[in-house]
Amino acid sequence: MLPGLVLAALLVACNGLFGTARNGVDFASNDLRTSHSPLPQASEYVYLVLSAEIAGQRGDYAGALEHYLEAAKLTPDPKVAERATQIALYAKNLGSAAEAAALWSQRDPSNTAPKRISAILNLKQGNLEQGVAQLRTLLSLPSVDVESTLIELVKMLDGELSKEDGLRVMKSLQEAFPHVAEVHFAYALLATNKGEYALALDQTQKALSMQPRWSRAQLLQAQLMSQMGDSESARDIIRKAVSRDPANDRLRLILAQFLTKTGDLRGAERELKGVLSRDPGNDDARFGLAVLLLETGKEDSARAELRKLLGTEKWRGQASFYLGLLELRQNHLPEALVFFDSVDSGPSEFDARVNAVTVLVSLGRVDEARGRLSELRQRFPNESLRLYLVEADLLVKRKEPQAAFDLLTSALAEDPGRAELLYSRALIADQLGRADLLEADLRAVIEKSPNDANALNALGFTLADRNLRLDEAKSLIARAMQLKPNDPAVMDSWGWLHYRLGKLDVALDYLERAHRLFKDPEIAAHLGEVLWESGRREEARRVWRGALSKDPEHREMQRIRSKYREAFLR
Repeated sequence: MLPGLVLAALLVACNGLFGTARNGVDFASNDLRTSHSPLPQASEYVYLVLSAEIAGQRGDYAGALEHYLEAAKLTPDPKVAERATQIALYAKNLGSAAEAAALWSQRDPSNTAPKRISAILNLKQGNLEQGVAQLRTLLSLPSVDVESTLIELVKMLDGELSKEDGLRVMKSLQEAFPHVAEVHFAYALLATNKGEYALALDQTQKALSMQPRWSRAQLLQAQLMSQMGDSESARDIIRKAVSRDPANDRLRLILAQFLTKTGDLRGAERELKGVLSRDPGNDDARFGLAVLLLETGKEDSARAELRKLLGTEKWRGQASFYLGLLELRQNHLPEALVFFDSVDSGPSEFDARVNAVTVLVSLGRVDEARGRLSELRQRFPNESLRLYLVEADLLVKRKEPQAAFDLLTSALAEDPGRAELLYSRALIADQLGRADLLEADLRAVIEKSPNDANALNALGFTLADRNLRLDEAKSLIARAMQLKPNDPAVMDSWGWLHYRLGKLDVALDYLERAHRLFKDPEIAAHLGEVLWESGRREEARRVWRGALSKDPEHREMQRIRSKYREAFLR
């Protein structure tokens, strides 16, 4: 509901109107008393304010705004114009907000807030010249906070104006204030957000030429150099900034990040430990150190640091997530599940919940795992595709391909034509012996994405394996080879196709290359078969034995054992 004033009393003349805050905007200190100027025609003013409040309580924001704007025109009290401005902004009525802000500024000339709002509103409405002119006036006032005003401006320009218009506004301000470091810095921030790194670096350097010890600008300069591929220079900039301000732990944390990025993990660990020695309560440094210790294999030390963070609000969730990963790594499944389940918010929540599902499967609690996946799809609808695929893979591993097929069919009813779902269902259809559905789904993927190498390869291999339409199979796999020339799965298909074509030398060449890259049982089955048919039977046995030792239940190896029984008699 629109914030409104609760009229505790209605007094004519000097007593004024009093209000309290409601949902959204805080008006506790924004009463409409008129101690500095007399009320206008009392009855008309009171009628307008009361009408505005009643309209607001009923959700009629347009009516509330109309009446407050009229009331603002009747009184010199800036509080009324301020109120009208806030309501207009709340209702996203930019035209009325600009009108109300102009009234507010007229009634309170020393206040910079309405001037800032007016400038931004003009920019939002495309009145760039007028908005820039207002910003020039605003930034020239001795009372304005230049840096915070410009940071707010950059956020608006980045989110609501086109790249060209935003940069044009900042260029105009930079030309108007060539000797103001904050203007150059704001221009650099916007250019960074827009991907104009060379421009951003130039403006950052100009800001630093005026304020050489400005750490915020130094950090931006380092960030830009890193994004432009010069991590070493970025690191050196941060080192110099730290040497000038050795007590600045924020700089040291950023230096640790750069050291990690450039591979100097020992140096990063030293910096983080240094921060913690000076400030044991610096939880940001502690979390960074814990992650670094994990990366360097110091699991016990990492665990100790993470446990210290369990009592902090900011890092509790991520600490629990990493502790869960540590327990999972050591196959302590119940302990891992407890940690993953304790992550109920924050950036690690989704991954923690998916890992919890993995743990439940390992514990044999598959039905519970499936129930959680269903709940996750409701809670994280943007991740539903990934969750459907996770559950389908789970069912396939449980040797329930029909259930996996049905699940993906349901998912496709929700998201028709989704390539990932079609591709996965096609592979499961193959296990069910539904060659018609396999081919139909793969063709649907290729129709939507003609350069989907996986789908091209899968359909080409299916045709080759069934010894059907080999010319079409060759065309499909050749396209996949162009897209993924070094993919062992595609090499395997190409080799298997040539085996079907009777070209054993070509087949062996590609199958051997594929097997060297990826010791997969299916590739081994194909390679062994071509070796056997080429008369190289001992080599075939060696390849097959290696595959069986890895996965004795693999479907292709079961086919080989059935077809070449004599190969396994000794």
